[in-house]
Amino acid sequence: MFDLVSKDQSRSKLRVTTSLSRFRRDDEGSFVIFSLFIFILMIIIGGLAIDLMRYENLRTTMQNTIDRAVLAAADLNQEVDPKVVVADYLDKAGMENLPYEVFVDDKKVGSDVVDRTVYVSSTVVMDTYFMKMIGTPELPVPVATKANEQINDIEISLVLDVSGSMGWGTKLPEMKDAASDFIDEVMLNTEPGRVSMSIVPYATQVNPGADLASKFNITTEHTYSHCIEFETEDFNTTEMKPGVLRQRFGHFDPFSNEDEGRVLVEDGGNWTPHWSCRTEDAFEITPWSISPSTLKTQINALTAQGYTSIDVGTKWGTALLDPSTATVVDGLVGDGVLNNKLSGRPSAYADPNDDTQAEVLKFMIVMTDGVTTTEWKLDEDYRSGPSGFWRDPDSGRYSFAHQEVGDEDGDGISNEAFWLLDGHDEDYASHFAAEIYDVDEDGDVAEEDDRNAYELDWTEVFASMSVRDYAHSAFREQTGSNQDYKDARNDTRANLAAGPKVTRLHAICKQARDAGIVIFSIGFEVTDDSALVMQQCASSPNHFFRVDSEKFDIAYAFDAIANTINQLKLTQ
Repeated sequence: MFDLVSKDQSRSKLRVTTSLSRFRRDDEGSFVIFSLFIFILMIIIGGLAIDLMRYENLRTTMQNTIDRAVLAAADLNQEVDPKVVVADYLDKAGMENLPYEVFVDDKKVGSDVVDRTVYVSSTVVMDTYFMKMIGTPELPVPVATKANEQINDIEISLVLDVSGSMGWGTKLPEMKDAASDFIDEVMLNTEPGRVSMSIVPYATQVNPGADLASKFNITTEHTYSHCIEFETEDFNTTEMKPGVLRQRFGHFDPFSNEDEGRVLVEDGGNWTPHWSCRTEDAFEITPWSISPSTLKTQINALTAQGYTSIDVGTKWGTALLDPSTATVVDGLVGDGVLNNKLSGRPSAYADPNDDTQAEVLKFMIVMTDGVTTTEWKLDEDYRSGPSGFWRDPDSGRYSFAHQEVGDEDGDGISNEAFWLLDGHDEDYASHFAAEIYDVDEDGDVAEEDDRNAYELDWTEVFASMSVRDYAHSAFREQTGSNQDYKDARNDTRANLAAGPKVTRLHAICKQARDAGIVIFSIGFEVTDDSALVMQQCASSPNHFFRVDSEKFDIAYAFDAIANTINQLKLTQ
């Protein structure tokens, strides 16, 4: 059987076949063109990547070289001209033909450069390989960098615990060595006058010494010592304005037992005082010193005695960093007590909104080996005024006209005065001589007595005997009453307990931190409770060091603090 196809059908099939062939040829041509376009585009993109890679490589090399050159040129320790330093770096890097500009800005104090800014800029032109195909035959390669190095003024308060417990074992010698090394690390290899340091030894109290105290408005009951009795509100501010009237701390010994002696050693007695306000030279504040040898001399002379008032030590440490005491510094400079390079210190606190303000870093290191304890002070009724105690300068004896002795007319005034023997002799057990001297109705030694006895002010009484000795002599020996003795002793002394003192410490630490003072604290063989208190005082937990003689010793803490301060000396 045969299929019969007409001529028209054959022609139609031929036309269709021909059209399909043409379509295949046109499609293959377009594909070739499209592929060629993609290939050329890939070459261009690859070329662009190569040019960009060359650009970045050149820019990075230039930038790194210039960065190193600028940092070296800004270094205040090198004596070569900064422009020469930059040229030398580029030469050694094979970039001696590099076009560049150098700007140097030095700030001086006297002949010393204390602030240097170096700015370098350069621009080169790189010929492109492939980007020229799209109309970019060249690419500019600009680089610039600036380095600043300045010597910051640094102010430091070193607040050191020298209470009685620091005398146990080797704690005090270890602390002395560590603090002395700290002074060397921070102050040596530093532009003279840029770092000032105050040492604040504290125990029951802090004695600023006569020179420093003279610049404050302190009451004048006595001049035996110069401690200040702070009020609670004083711990709510970093300021310590010199013109504000402050109560002088009572000069007395609240600790010594009556069997430790009767009168001062220079009067023939054997009493070694334990003053609440210690008076030895090494216990006085060394304020605002730029002399490492002066500071270390005080450190080496420190001794341990007394209770622990971390709050009082920290208050003084903060005050010596606060600009409110700048007039005190100027006054001491004028007196020749302080170096004239210290004029203007303590500097104002840093103001982040003032770019013209000098950079000043303020640090306080507070060290203790214990916890804040009771602060003993004289009751206000015993700070000054007539005491009823008498002294015979001829014999050196003391007397107390007790109202229960010889009150013949019942008016409460003694008509007789027993005279206390000085020193230990055969009558020491009774504390009284056999002789009795007449006292008139006003309590004065009678005129007919040819002795030169005089009534002591309370300040003189407690400069001559301990509180316990006073109570023993004036009451127990005269009335035979142990309760009278205790009452007299307790009435004379007042105290501030540890709890409120810790609250005061937290308050002044917060004020110091808020003002911008960086606080490091050290707990040397302390309890967990004390460690927590000291950590809360520090600027952060990382600023607190808990050390002992076995694991991390106190030298480790001081060394770590010194390294931190030294790193902050220079700002680049």
